Amino acid sequence: MLRAHLLSLPLLLLLSGCWGGNDDDPARDARDPVAAAALDDPLLTDPDLTSQNRGNAALDGGIPDGAVPAFKRSSEEVTAAKADAERLLRGPIAAAPDPGGSTGTARLADVVTIGGLAKASGLGGACSGRIEYGFVWAARLPAALPVYPRGHALAAGGSDQEGCKLRVVRFVTPVEVGDVASFYYASARAGKLPAELSHEGDDTVVAGKGYAAFARKRADGLTEVDLVTSGL
Repeated sequence: MLRAHLLSLPLLLLLSGCWGGNDDDPARDARDPVAAAALDDPLLTDPDLTSQNRGNAALDGGIPDGAVPAFKRSSEEVTAAKADAERLLRGPIAAAPDPGGSTGTARLADVVTIGGLAKASGLGGACSGRIEYGFVWAARLPAALPVYPRGHALAAGGSDQEGCKLRVVRFVTPVEVGDVASFYYASARAGKLPAELSHEGDDTVVAGKGYAAFARKRADGLTEVDLVTSGL
């Protein structure tokens, strides 16, 4: 009997160490702060991470507001981005023609999810509810319609399911809206895709069969672009 008690003593001590600790333990306070933050962070069983303030970024493809780190937006960065765009198209980029039409309301006004962008653009159709989310989809855009050079992706999604080849990306760039529109017009034409310009509210739109790029100026001076492709 004594032997059984002695054998159980280490187990009791181990369990008391696991369950009997307290928040005032000096060893706990001495943990590496990065490791401590990771261990103490809420688990993903909290479906909306409601205990954290991350711009209400949802786990279902919601587009975060300001959830990306700062990036270069200097005049030197603008010059470099435009130079990269010209290299991509192998020469100077001519200004796009004047918009052929205008509407007072933007189709994408107040849209807050990638699926919503696909649906509101008119290109998602039934595929809007079959989107997978992840920045990898920004790298899977058609060659003729890439993210503008040095652009900073905010959110992305897409699908390669049968009958649903869809790509949706929102990104920002310090390059002006007009230069972005000219790039997509020239790039689409170089890829033998039709291209037309129009204005929808505050959006400048470059669109053709199977794609649309919506560009607008944000309050912080950056150009925000929603790029949607379908079947390309």
